[in-house]
Amino acid sequence: MSFDELLRRVQQRLTAYQQAGTATIVTGESSLAEAAELWRAAQPPDPGSITPEEVRRLATARHALGWLFLMRCGASLAGPFQLELARAIVFLAPVAGDAASVPEPVRAVLGPNSDFDQQSDLANEFLRVARTSDDPYLLEAVILLLTEAVEAAPAVHPRRAGILNDLGVAHTRRFERLGRPADLERSIEVGEQVVAAPAAPSERAKHLNNLGGAYQMRYAQSGMTADLERSIEVGEQAIAIGSADDPLRAERLCNLGISYRERFGRTGIAADLDRAVELGEQALATAPDQPGSDRVNRAVILTGLGGTYHERFERTRAAADLTRAVELGEQALAATPPRHPHRAVMLSKLSGAYDRRFERNGVEADLERAIQLAEQAVAAAAAGDPHRPGMLANLAVGYLRRVRRTGVGVDLARAVELGEQALAATPQDHPNRAGILSGLAAAYRERFERTGQGVGPDTLRTLAAQTASATASTPQMRVHAAGIVGVLAHALNANAIAVQSLDAAVAMMPLIAPREGTWEDQEYTLGEHPGLVGEAVAAHCAVGDYAGAVEIAELGRGVLLAAQIDSRTDLTDLAEAHPELAGRFRQVRDRLAAPTSRDDIPAIGVIEDRKRLWGEHDEVLTQIRQRPDFARFLLPPRLADLQPAAAEGVVVLVNASLHRSDAIIVANDASPVHVPLPDLTLEDTLSRTRDLLAATHGASPLVGALRRRRLFADLLAWLWTSLVEPVLHALPVVDEEPLPRVWWLPTGVLGLFPLHAAGLPGQAGALDRVVSSYTPTLRALAYARARPATTTRHQLTVALTRTPGLPDLPGSVTEAIALRSHHNDARALVDEDATTAHVLAALSEATWAHFACHASADPVAPSRGGLHLHNGTLPLPDISRLQLPNAELAYLSACSTAHGGARHADESLHLASAFHLAGYRHAIASLWPLDDDIAASAAAAFYRHLPGTATAGDAATVLHSVIRNLRAEHPDRPDLWAALIHSGP
Repeated sequence: MSFDELLRRVQQRLTAYQQAGTATIVTGESSLAEAAELWRAAQPPDPGSITPEEVRRLATARHALGWLFLMRCGASLAGPFQLELARAIVFLAPVAGDAASVPEPVRAVLGPNSDFDQQSDLANEFLRVARTSDDPYLLEAVILLLTEAVEAAPAVHPRRAGILNDLGVAHTRRFERLGRPADLERSIEVGEQVVAAPAAPSERAKHLNNLGGAYQMRYAQSGMTADLERSIEVGEQAIAIGSADDPLRAERLCNLGISYRERFGRTGIAADLDRAVELGEQALATAPDQPGSDRVNRAVILTGLGGTYHERFERTRAAADLTRAVELGEQALAATPPRHPHRAVMLSKLSGAYDRRFERNGVEADLERAIQLAEQAVAAAAAGDPHRPGMLANLAVGYLRRVRRTGVGVDLARAVELGEQALAATPQDHPNRAGILSGLAAAYRERFERTGQGVGPDTLRTLAAQTASATASTPQMRVHAAGIVGVLAHALNANAIAVQSLDAAVAMMPLIAPREGTWEDQEYTLGEHPGLVGEAVAAHCAVGDYAGAVEIAELGRGVLLAAQIDSRTDLTDLAEAHPELAGRFRQVRDRLAAPTSRDDIPAIGVIEDRKRLWGEHDEVLTQIRQRPDFARFLLPPRLADLQPAAAEGVVVLVNASLHRSDAIIVANDASPVHVPLPDLTLEDTLSRTRDLLAATHGASPLVGALRRRRLFADLLAWLWTSLVEPVLHALPVVDEEPLPRVWWLPTGVLGLFPLHAAGLPGQAGALDRVVSSYTPTLRALAYARARPATTTRHQLTVALTRTPGLPDLPGSVTEAIALRSHHNDARALVDEDATTAHVLAALSEATWAHFACHASADPVAPSRGGLHLHNGTLPLPDISRLQLPNAELAYLSACSTAHGGARHADESLHLASAFHLAGYRHAIASLWPLDDDIAASAAAAFYRHLPGTATAGDAATVLHSVIRNLRAEHPDRPDLWAALIHSGP
């Protein structure tokens, strides 16, 4: 139908309504259909080159449609008349220059005779309605009206600041709906003008809050720290000057809490997250919850606070935080109208909290509720909703969890189907694309493990390529995706793809722990990928690349230790030689490691910023590697560079993975020797890990002793037959005096086991064939070897028989006396003298240190572990930061000083490694808590047999002899003597 015919129909409808006054003439669906057709017909074919005739048609259509919506407004007395009036304003505004063409009912707000006060009042009404409606014409009308009002209002008019503030709010809300960066820029520009103008405290508080929200959103798009800091700055100002009974105080507290939560996500500062919870709870207590109150605003506060508690749970694993997150999410849902534009997102977030609680507690009702909510979220989201792919992926996770619990095939098919739908709906440059790929790969792998149905080679190659190209996602997300795709490929015997994907994942590990974060934050982030290095090692072994297996293990294990040893992957040397390049690389790496917005909307700023950053990352790397001596910067260390660490013996890498287990023997002057370990399975290893931890760290003293008697004989026999004996059989020389040296380099949870004590009851075992030591990486061993041995011995002994709040250790006095008898000049800090300050001061002068005291190891956050002294804990990070160039040996006669927990096993973060980082070449430590009497006698024997020299080169051999003697005294109690280990050259 032609434009003229469509225009005639609309005009006839207007005339008929004016004559008859029958509302249905203009309120029926047919009138809207005609209006839409007319507007489409009026559009010029080439918007960049509009002819005068096309300009006329647009103006004519606008005038007719403006009148139509104005009449619909008058006819909708019982309906949402503001929506129709907003449409009329939007269509009429561009043609309102001629006063005669403006309908009389809207002349006060449109055209040459408009009044800025009335424009502002109407815009305020539209803004109010827009809070619960997603109709785009409302905000469009607000911005048109207030833009004119700002131009018309005198510069010193008392309403001008309020008009500017409302204009900024409208631009912010339109940005939230449409994602146009220009709206956010305009909102901040207007907001800064508003806060610069004088205003009453209550009004200024409102203006500051709105400006803070805009900066908060821009930070989510750009990742610029300055935006986040400005958001917090103005937010705190708004809270400080606002009155306690301000009706908007709850909203301001909520917004400021969100900013603190965002800063926590970037820096890992726990105080920021606690502040976010505090502010959120204050907001909730302030927000009214009575009939007639703004329950939608309260729902927003509930949702934000629930998300904060959920995030804090992820860091602390405190069940109360997750319970609170679920509780708040349910309250938010109950307070949200069924058709509210944010309801689908609320449903999805609450589903995630239930899913996480199911994962923690295994309560089936939580899983069913998670699936129910996720289904509702998908149903509530429109087909083009930018959140929809994430919702589909979350629903797929729910079905995948349920199939793992019930084995129901229809759930598995549904999980795969949803994962494929989510990927198909996700743009190539979406920030969450790597996460969507992870979920789909996990579903494919689950299907293969259960049914044998894999994916074709083309599908697998495409999946791997898409994962590699998901550069809009964070490194953390990309590591996870590449790891899962690699494991899937390995399961399907596509080992070349497995190696490629897993190597890419491991290579990004140094990028995922932001430099500005605390050690605890970094270890948490790295701990999110347990088993990744082991799977990469297994993939290399599957293709016969044993040198590559050693190299990838070296790159991915002990990332934080490597960061301390060579100041974050060679950056110290680079900074000295090329400071400008080092600075650029640091900046790019840290920007990449920063989290994106917690919203699923693919903001253009985020996408383009990450593309640019990854391109700059690759460009800077290329420039660095072109410099002399930096050709291997951030590349996996080559085996030839690592082999010298194995001088005087061999290093044995041992690995258990999902599909195979292997050992690789590394010697100084020979090719690596591969030893298959078919009897070692990851499932068995994890089961025995749980048993070991329960017996050594989780039971009461009585139950623990009984359990250990039953456990250890079987454990040492299993270690011998499945792992240690095959390795020793492959060694060229064993059980000849002097016994050969072996440095065990176990991956994953194998690092929690006493490999050095493996053996069958009553038969010769590892203790009879080799002298064992441990090392987290070859680089760490090389670092210890390279440090010059001390030439003088200054002994420090720290002994606490009584520690406030902990059981007495009477054996510690025996250890101190024994040391004093061998070294009369030894300095002793005993009981009340053993404070953190005294110990740190004494360590700066000592070359040998002996600790006979309580210690703690935190399996969730190893950096929280430390030595318990008289006035508190000397934490692991404080020890590692010491710089002790002449340090030789640290004997840690305390509980679990070589235990870093299962979650962070590949990082080897424990007290022994902390003392190595401080400068000690040798460390004697324990894998689990020691019996007090055994610890004292072992220490006395060690020092009695050690040569009285300044160096501790015989430490491993002497400790080996001590352990063998203890075994002879307590042959049926390996739990008493198998815990002691040596690390160092």
